Amino acid sequence: MTFCLSQILFAQTKKTELKSVKSNQNLEVYNLTLSAGDLGSAIVALNYYLNEKGENTPYTDTLALLYMQQGLYPQCLYWAEKRLKTNPENISLLEMKGVCLDKLHQQKEAIDIFEPLFKKTQNPYYGYKLLELQYNIKRLNECLATAEAAEKLTYKPEYTMMYNYGEQTGRTYLQAGVYNIHGLALYASDQKESAKKYFEKALALDSSFALAKENLQTILSMEKGKGNNSSPSAEIKTP
Repeated sequence: MTFCLSQILFAQTKKTELKSVKSNQNLEVYNLTLSAGDLGSAIVALNYYLNEKGENTPYTDTLALLYMQQGLYPQCLYWAEKRLKTNPENISLLEMKGVCLDKLHQQKEAIDIFEPLFKKTQNPYYGYKLLELQYNIKRLNECLATAEAAEKLTYKPEYTMMYNYGEQTGRTYLQAGVYNIHGLALYASDQKESAKKYFEKALALDSSFALAKENLQTILSMEKGKGNNSSPSAEIKTP
């Protein structure tokens, strides 16, 4: 998973770094390789630069982000935590740390990052991620409370997310994703009628949302006395 916000940050980083003064050979190599889309070589160049100039620099943030873009989560976490020692309130660094912790299966620790992030920023993406993490480790009461808070926020049409459905990948509105996990948490809390309403709300936003469609169908089948051994799907992926 990589948040859309991180992708935006990456695009901004790529744009601004190319404008930097080329007074350092390692930065020249970094800018050249980044412009060619060679992230691996850009990472190497930044490592040489930090070895030369020291680790407490904005380029450390950039290096952490590049590692995350490459799916190298332990390395991203290493550099993000280094910078957080001097920039403990940096939103982007905290987001990267939370994403890495989740990817490294440290979900409780990731919750400890996204809970204050969501409270501080009221960012819908952070709300969704916190909701997902809480559901995944069955903190259902917390998950339901987060869902109610997240649903009070304003959602724009461009707020979207990716999800996995079997071997396929889909895209839906972020708000529909929030409704779907709210429904899953209600179902797991044995509130099937309320869960059904939330799956219907998700489908009202996006009738092609495969996960919500399957979840709703499971409940409808159970109401007809079929599929008694079924349960709504929790296979979901954030952007």
